Amino acid sequence: MPEDAPRREPSSRSPAAGCAIITAAILSLAFLAGFTIWSLFKLDRELARFTEDQQDPVPVPGLESHAAEVNHLNSKLETFRTDAGNRRPARLALSPLEINLAIAAFDAFKDLRGTFAVRSLDDDRLHIAISFPLRGSPLEGGYRYLNGTMIASPRLDGGELVLDIERIETSGAGVPDGFIGQMSPYRLTERYRDHPALGPWLARLSSVEVADGAVRLAAVPGAPAPDAAERKLPGGPLLRTAAVFGAVFLLFLAVAVFALRHGKRAANPP
Repeated sequence: MPEDAPRREPSSRSPAAGCAIITAAILSLAFLAGFTIWSLFKLDRELARFTEDQQDPVPVPGLESHAAEVNHLNSKLETFRTDAGNRRPARLALSPLEINLAIAAFDAFKDLRGTFAVRSLDDDRLHIAISFPLRGSPLEGGYRYLNGTMIASPRLDGGELVLDIERIETSGAGVPDGFIGQMSPYRLTERYRDHPALGPWLARLSSVEVADGAVRLAAVPGAPAPDAAERKLPGGPLLRTAAVFGAVFLLFLAVAVFALRHGKRAANPP
């Protein structure tokens, strides 16, 4: 070897140290994966306490037996549309029957049929019969159903009509506050924001309240628009849990890859 050749210093990190780092990373990943799976199954067990494996469809009123009420509803909607379209103060009062008739009669609301119907009004709250599908076991798939009565108060939020949920009554165990907190506010009209007919009218609403046995909507030109509340992460609690743990999993994976490469360099110095 030439005398002027540079000497290579021995690596200060032994192969055993590199293996220890890799082992620690693998064990961390295994713990994280196991904890994620355990959390998903724990959530499924909690859901099973207050949900059912069969849907209990919410009935809608028959249109033929309520022909007069449907005609009256159409007249009220046309008056509201005309007033709002002409930039005049427009107001609309809907009884529980009229809300349910609108769900039954108009195709725009067909995805609410069988899952949502207003039973009664109480002070400033709505009592709503629901039958919501929820994702079931992470292994078996399918759905479980939240059948019961939702008690909630309506308000406007950034061009949407949302429901602040007070409680949900079911025939089984009570629905935990934590689950209700994830579900509330229930964005009832989110799906209609971009609807060509409903979207513009929702954006014009200036107030909503429950009073005198009706849900009362108003569209008053020049009235300040309700402020939009901070949005939650999209999806249900299961999706949010998976997203959080997925991000942590990717972080540990990056650490493991770095440790593996560093370990190889330590075991095979240049």
